[in-house]
Amino acid sequence: MKRILYLNCFAGISGDMTLGALLELLGERDLRPFLKGLALEGWDVTAERGIRSGIAGLDVKVLSDEGHVHRGLTDILAVIEKSDLSPFVAEKAERAFRLLAEAEGAVHGRSPEKIHFHEVGAVDAIVDIVGACVLMEALAPDEIVASPVNVGSGTVRCAHGEFPVPAPATLKLLEGVPVYGSGDPMERTTPTGAILLRLFVDRYGLMPSGVVVKSGYGLGDRDSDLPNLLQAVLLEDAASPCGVPLPCRDHRHSHSHTSDGGKGSREPRPVDPHGDDDGAEASFQREE
Repeated sequence: MKRILYLNCFAGISGDMTLGALLELLGERDLRPFLKGLALEGWDVTAERGIRSGIAGLDVKVLSDEGHVHRGLTDILAVIEKSDLSPFVAEKAERAFRLLAEAEGAVHGRSPEKIHFHEVGAVDAIVDIVGACVLMEALAPDEIVASPVNVGSGTVRCAHGEFPVPAPATLKLLEGVPVYGSGDPMERTTPTGAILLRLFVDRYGLMPSGVVVKSGYGLGDRDSDLPNLLQAVLLEDAASPCGVPLPCRDHRHSHSHTSDGGKGSREPRPVDPHGDDDGAEASFQREE
């Protein structure tokens, strides 16, 4: 039976929000056991129930006493290599930071190897990305679908100054992703959130047909006019309770715990609404 994970990014997406939503789907409250093999010191993580706009969810915070350490790609890959991680998690985490380095390099006109990460090289960003990879492996969906992504508006202060939202590297990572800006001015999609979309999402569109198994909510850092949370829904693509078969999609692709052959780098392509694909459910789909 096909399991589909749907990420509703109506209020954006960040690393912390993703961790909270996935922990809720797994029925877990503690991320630390999932990251016992991470070869990184000076961090802790909390996960507490909270409320955003009247909706309860999990508020995950990565705590660190580390100062402003500017790690390069080689430094972060060394951490991943030294860690006791599954092949799936190690490959995905490495792919994530290579994509980040490529995006930062394109923005600053430098090679990826010469990039020194600022915010995304910190301990909390490494824990966010590796943690999300571990939780995705534990959840093991066959397909991941996301809504169009709310990036927010206004400006954000980065290491290089104040920039319009989305920040330059985030914008680079979101190439090929359907986006929009809505709600109070703020950064709603972070670089970490953007890289997780690039890493895992197969296609973008409305919630797919299926039977809802469970839902979870990962909370953002602050309240706003929109409920500042990421909604994650786990569905099963099966016959409906009344016995009527639900529309099925191409099942050729499934997420395995082995190499993805660089799937994270492939870009979505528009789906012809007049073709065989169900254009009402998905406006973008990844190449097979």
